[in-house]
Amino acid sequence: MRHKILPFLLAAILGAAAMTACSSSPDKIAAGEAVNRVYPAGEGRYYDPSSEAKVSADTSAASSTASTNPSTKATQATTAPKSKITATVPALSSATQPTTLNVHVPDDGITADNINPRIGSIQSEMQEQILALAVTSISLSEVSIDLNTGETKTLDISFTPADAANKTCTVTASNGNVRASVSGKTVSITGVTAGTSTITVTSHNGHKATCDIIVKRVEQDITDDTVLTHKELVTAANAERWTAAVISHLESLGMTRNTSLQGDSYSMGTEGVNNKSYNEAESDFISLAENEATSITGQDWSDYEFNCVCSARDGEYDIIVAINIKSTGY
Repeated sequence: MRHKILPFLLAAILGAAAMTACSSSPDKIAAGEAVNRVYPAGEGRYYDPSSEAKVSADTSAASSTASTNPSTKATQATTAPKSKITATVPALSSATQPTTLNVHVPDDGITADNINPRIGSIQSEMQEQILALAVTSISLSEVSIDLNTGETKTLDISFTPADAANKTCTVTASNGNVRASVSGKTVSITGVTAGTSTITVTSHNGHKATCDIIVKRVEQDITDDTVLTHKELVTAANAERWTAAVISHLESLGMTRNTSLQGDSYSMGTEGVNNKSYNEAESDFISLAENEATSITGQDWSDYEFNCVCSARDGEYDIIVAINIKSTGY
């Protein structure tokens, strides 16, 4: 009886030693340990629920084999190849991806209400910079110049402040005696007809500078057929010449001149004489004198006498004509 029990005790001892060696191996994970342990992400191993059934089945099979055939279990425990659990990091779903929030960036439509308080008002800062570089005044290198007709001179425009951001300007002339244009910080002025004019240069934001101009005609170019301005044409000498031309014409009509005759039957002033030649002005005075004389005499020229004198008046001149019938006197 003692010899029959001994083989069974020896098999039990060998099976227990094999189980101890298997559980102590660092590369092996017991079935129960694989089921219960959960590894954090990144440590190389994690619990896969799909393997739970397989681990349970393997454990049951091992237990069954050990109970029915101890020698077979011991052999499998010592000869089974070593295996390692492969580390797999699961991908994060789109729902778990981190979201970046631009908490310090305002909306595209920047206004005083939604501007980021950390950086202040961009609009106000830009406005201050624009005002700091705005033109506050302008000036010209000359305030008055003389020009001959056809001559061109240039003037420089100065800006305050000197580093103003916008130095755009326009120029206008008070009349057609000059022609003016602006290019950058320079104004070009050309004399067109004799006389006076004023140019005005204006900055983009309304600041102005002016220059007075006198346009002169070259003396040797002037003849009785030269078109002149009012100032050039209306002189004491020309007024006397026009008066003499009127006297000569009325005498040619048949009237007699009486130098002692006084009065004012009609008068012709020089206010409207402008941009004409001397000959054109003379023709106008003669036509007007004859028309007025006709309204008085009815062209009965020989029955009337006349007198014609020139009178100065505030820079202008009057050609005064007195007409009377010879028989009645005056």
